[in-house]
Amino acid sequence: ECPEEVSFSTYTNSCLAQVWLPAAEVSDLCSDFEVTPHWQFGTGYGPHNNVPVGEYEVTYEAADDCSNISTCKILVTVEDNDPPTITLSPTDLSVECDGLGNISDINNWLSNNGGATVTDACSSVTWTNNYSGLSDECGEPGSATVTFTATDDCGNSVEATALIIIFDNTAPSIDTEASDLNLDCDVANQDTQIQAWLDSNGNASASDICGNISWTNDYSNNLSDDCGATGSVVVTFTATDDCSNESTTSATLTVEDNDPPTITVSPSDLSVECDGSGNIDDINNWLANNGGATADDPCSNVTWTNDYSGLSDDCAETGSATVTFTATDDCGNSVEATA
Repeated sequence: ECPEEVSFSTYTNSCLAQVWLPAAEVSDLCSDFEVTPHWQFGTGYGPHNNVPVGEYEVTYEAADDCSNISTCKILVTVEDNDPPTITLSPTDLSVECDGLGNISDINNWLSNNGGATVTDACSSVTWTNNYSGLSDECGEPGSATVTFTATDDCGNSVEATALIIIFDNTAPSIDTEASDLNLDCDVANQDTQIQAWLDSNGNASASDICGNISWTNDYSNNLSDDCGATGSVVVTFTATDDCSNESTTSATLTVEDNDPPTITVSPSDLSVECDGSGNIDDINNWLANNGGATADDPCSNVTWTNDYSGLSDDCAETGSATVTFTATDDCGNSVEATA
């Protein structure tokens, strides 16, 4: 009976194996016999050293003393069960986001197996990897753990891993700087105009190649204390990308008061009969009351003055005077009225 087929593994890091041939079961009724295996590496049972990977046909020949011969055949297999050896591990890929998906960087790194190298004593090696895309981090950056697999012609494989890291450390680009806003105090829809200016980020614009941009500002409705309700404040607009990188641009909001108060009631003339005492009370009361005039200013308080210096010299204690009343706001704007 022919022996069962056998297989042998190669030496470690080698494409060769040591082979022993199994014995055949033979019987003969009439004489002694001799069994000899024949194959390309010679006759006999072995050991046969340094047999390469492959399948080998072995013929067993049994001959008795009368030269009668019987034969049978088996296959002896030398297998490569030794995986490739990683001689240089892959290195991580870490690059700044380029706004185009970093396709070239990633493809070059993958095609170079992350810089990894292997050796295999028995065959060539084929590389594969499991890269399927980046994790969804901020904007276009992301990361991935990539497993590189080196497989020899006999299906033995070894794995090594490395990281792809696409980062964004670049702040947005301010393409148009913020512009100042100058308003007259209490101009119609002043609050609306300020809010529109803030909402437009002071008319600034920014761009970022790796993500979206969100705008904020530090306006707190606190103007510097100038005259009346006027003043100015420097507003900083901040453009922030998806990865929290920031760029800023600043502009000044100024509220000015260049408008004089408005005379709402004109002063009235004072005409009284001479009282022999200079009509001092009548005149002082009239002056203190600004001749009955009133004025309004939407941006500040109003202060009244007049230029009265005495009556003209008419007959006896009579006389007249043209008095100019001046209404001045906190910012020095003024309006006059006479009586």
